[in-house]
Amino acid sequence: MWGLLTLILATALSAAVIRGMLRLAPHVGLIDHPGEHKQHAHSTPFVGGFGVLAALLLAVGMLLWLLPAQSLAWASLAVCALVMWGVGLADDRWKLSARIRLVIQAGLALLMVYGGGIVLVDLGDPLLIGALSLGIIAVPFTVFGVVGCINALNMVDGIDGLSGTVAAGTLALVALVTLGAGDGSGHLLAMALLGGVAGFLWFNLRFGSQHRARVFMGDNGSMMLGLLIAWQLIDITQGEQPLVPPVVALWMFAVPLIDTLAVMARRVWLGKSPFSPDRHHLHHLLQRAGFRVEHTVTIIGGLHLGLGLFGLLGAWLGVPDALMFAGFVAVFAVYLRFTARPWRFVPMLRRLHRSLHLTPALNCGVFFGNSSLEHVEQINALVAPELKDNTVFRTRLYEYRGDPEHAGRRYAVVQILVDEDIAPLAYQSLYMRLLQRVMRPDRNAFVRGYVTRDPANERRAEHRTPHADERRGERRVGRCELLEESFTYVQNGRIVDEQVNQRAHPQGHNDAAAPRADLARELR
Repeated sequence: MWGLLTLILATALSAAVIRGMLRLAPHVGLIDHPGEHKQHAHSTPFVGGFGVLAALLLAVGMLLWLLPAQSLAWASLAVCALVMWGVGLADDRWKLSARIRLVIQAGLALLMVYGGGIVLVDLGDPLLIGALSLGIIAVPFTVFGVVGCINALNMVDGIDGLSGTVAAGTLALVALVTLGAGDGSGHLLAMALLGGVAGFLWFNLRFGSQHRARVFMGDNGSMMLGLLIAWQLIDITQGEQPLVPPVVALWMFAVPLIDTLAVMARRVWLGKSPFSPDRHHLHHLLQRAGFRVEHTVTIIGGLHLGLGLFGLLGAWLGVPDALMFAGFVAVFAVYLRFTARPWRFVPMLRRLHRSLHLTPALNCGVFFGNSSLEHVEQINALVAPELKDNTVFRTRLYEYRGDPEHAGRRYAVVQILVDEDIAPLAYQSLYMRLLQRVMRPDRNAFVRGYVTRDPANERRAEHRTPHADERRGERRVGRCELLEESFTYVQNGRIVDEQVNQRAHPQGHNDAAAPRADLARELR
């Protein structure tokens, strides 16, 4: 009962705090601007950690009230979290050096050991040599593990919703373990943190009409969450009667741990610093294969939760520690083998993407062919009433000039100019449905998604020469001709302006003349 109540209160508190910080962030400089190795194109507040911190302080207050005998441990937990959050916030704001961050993280790990009693002293029997006790190296090993956990979660914080989803998966598993074992304090803490992350994900995940993150976790949230997850994983695997064997903690935190180790190993193999940024994390590879952000988060989150449940299942079935550890090493080896050669792994992911019939990340419009409509104005008149919002869309009408059997056939591309570089999936589905509906009377017409190929992800581009591109372009020019092109401005389903260019030019696209998507906002 306390756990469920804590989850509800923590979720509401986290969401309320983040909503309040959304208004305050621009005035105090808590904004993450695009640039460097960042993928986002919009300035976004990095205040997600404020909500998680509020949820943690709620949990600490409840623990001090319910279990005052352990007040030193709860005070140490609060101090560790507050300092880690402050260091992360300073890093978000002023970019601290890696050395400063590592020193402070190590110091907080020592506070966990001596203030909270959280220390790794027993690793179970992963090597078939009996119980592996760390003895005098227990404290250094704990510091190493905590620092690794903090930075592993921080390194997967690359796209909207990913770090929060991964953290929520681990916390849900910890809550499940502590509930089953009757660990009231551990369960309350896990549920509070899960609620804090849930409140954050409400603003960070892409769903419904929310097509991009409204807030980021920031280093202040991801590093604090990494420390708190390390605290809980050590807590449930140590002691006279551990809730699960220590090796299970590897499975419960599998994806961040495996991905970080694999990426760092690849960097060292290439002669680079293991801490140098690159785009070879799993979420980068999935996006290069055409997966949208929503799909990438779902796949990685599902994989992370599945591996964690597999580890818990092994523990509950009494699988030996050595076999569980060997299985984890095998998973890591397979992952490293594939991701170390992205030029082979990405095409495999692309084939998976096609087999799942997912909407490509760069789907930028709708294509329909065999159309009997003769002018773009006719197409625009069909499309405009279906668009309730103020919108700008571009229509191109082509005619096929190839072999006599198909000569004279026409096809068109309708591109809705949205405010995002990558059109939201909901927009794509909406436009597909409306065009299928308006083109239904024309029985010979067919409608499908219109995809812009990304040369970086196109396998055929790897072996193509400039001369081949030139010949390919000439063949296309000879086969089809752009008859008309128009830009249509719609306000509440009514065309307020329409610019039509008759027989503009052959297949080449004059994107420079295209109006920007923000013109739609000017109509509001």
